[in-house]
Amino acid sequence: MPAVLNVHPALTPYTNQNSLIQYLNPTFDQSVIQDAAISDLAIQLYQVDTKEQFDPSLCLNVNQNKIKGNNHLSSYPIVYQRKKIGSLHLIGSALDTEHKIQEQKHFQGLTKKLALLIKRYQATNLSHKYLGKDLSLTGYSEPILALDSFIEKAASTYCPVIIEGAFGSEKLCVASAIHYNSQIKHKPFIEINCSTPSTEEFQQNLILCFKQAQGGCVFLHDIDELSLSQQNLLTELLSASTSPGVSGHKLESVTNVRLLVSTTSSLAGLTEKKLFARGLYQYFNFLHVQIPALSKRKEDIPYILEKLIKKYCLFPEQEFSEEVNQAFCNYQWPDNYSELERVVTRLLTLSTSNPINLADLKLHTPEILAKHLKKKGNAEFSCEVLELTNSLINKDYQKFTRLHVGLQKALHYLAENYTESMSLTTLAQNAFISPSHLSYLFKFYLQKPFKQVLSELKIERAKQIFATNPHIRITDVSLDVGFGDLSHFEKMFKRYTKMTPREYKNTF
Repeated sequence: MPAVLNVHPALTPYTNQNSLIQYLNPTFDQSVIQDAAISDLAIQLYQVDTKEQFDPSLCLNVNQNKIKGNNHLSSYPIVYQRKKIGSLHLIGSALDTEHKIQEQKHFQGLTKKLALLIKRYQATNLSHKYLGKDLSLTGYSEPILALDSFIEKAASTYCPVIIEGAFGSEKLCVASAIHYNSQIKHKPFIEINCSTPSTEEFQQNLILCFKQAQGGCVFLHDIDELSLSQQNLLTELLSASTSPGVSGHKLESVTNVRLLVSTTSSLAGLTEKKLFARGLYQYFNFLHVQIPALSKRKEDIPYILEKLIKKYCLFPEQEFSEEVNQAFCNYQWPDNYSELERVVTRLLTLSTSNPINLADLKLHTPEILAKHLKKKGNAEFSCEVLELTNSLINKDYQKFTRLHVGLQKALHYLAENYTESMSLTTLAQNAFISPSHLSYLFKFYLQKPFKQVLSELKIERAKQIFATNPHIRITDVSLDVGFGDLSHFEKMFKRYTKMTPREYKNTF
């Protein structure tokens, strides 16, 4: 029986605590067209592997606004490695031809993301089942989704793959995902650490691992660490397909094992410098992928932090302050994911305050705080500044698609309701995140606190009203934009425009 994930607007995103739902929900929030007439969605997953099961009663929130009208049904296939693994069904009011074409383009792209994330999730479950480790790429940035797309292609073949990435990047996760998305995913996945200094020990380990990995995959981790003698030994092993094998040792077939290798340095560059055997490089040089540095995909950091806190926290309520979160996003992380994991683990273990604050950061990881303070004082602060108020007033939500999904929800709700009485807590509840985290997202992505964004939005709207209707009463404008108190409106208007409302009105 296929499993059906019912997607209904009446439900909150995390009402159902199934991890697949939590995994897919940000993708829906980022991808669903805000003004599309879609009221319900359902994902139908087909059982392409009897050893992988799905809960048939999973639910997701997509859109809180129930659309009225004649219902219709559109279906889009969810395809992975040219195989249909499910369908996305849309139920809503009928669209005209132009909007129908836009919908088709949009949801075809969405189903591709869904396929990548569903298979990423399955690979993570298999790594946990067979290796006892949750080896998973984390985040929804374009670089990480491009990596997922490469994994899909690499997993469909049996040729060797070179996985290149800076120190501390998720090379093991990529290798694991390639294997557990392949046809041999239920066969052994054996990792060999190539930093073993002893050639004899390396030889014994090779022979043992190839014997254990028959029909499966061997992952040679950090192959650029091999000495020339170890490289020669590996070349001899890969050339031996019958007895007596390597150096007189009886060896299982090497042709029945898939090979994945990782490297920190460019193997092509090492080969040119005669530091890596040319024949060995040519043996592996079929497919190649470069893992993006963490500094190039900082939008993934909040999701990684959420994952690491869940894994290493001492108690459920443990968290970081918004200042610490911002320090994490400012830092360049030269040792990538592994450095972030070490820092988070150290702070969660040693800090005495909750939320963990800048004082804890200074005490336990002073190098990150120093970089944060330097960055904070730099006029070239790298956060992208949006034309926020005009986009909110015009409800141009496409401007926000590259922001954190929680902030996107908050800005959408803010644009629809800013004239009403609103607090950070109210906004956070409608964005389904904590107030402290939402406050951090405003400051990091927009470089402004929530109250300032709200005030500027109301004042900008008031300026537009004065421009189109110069004879309107100031009191009416104050009420229209959500200021209950006239004196407060006048004070805030002068703060942001350097003019009183009357002076500004008289210019028209």
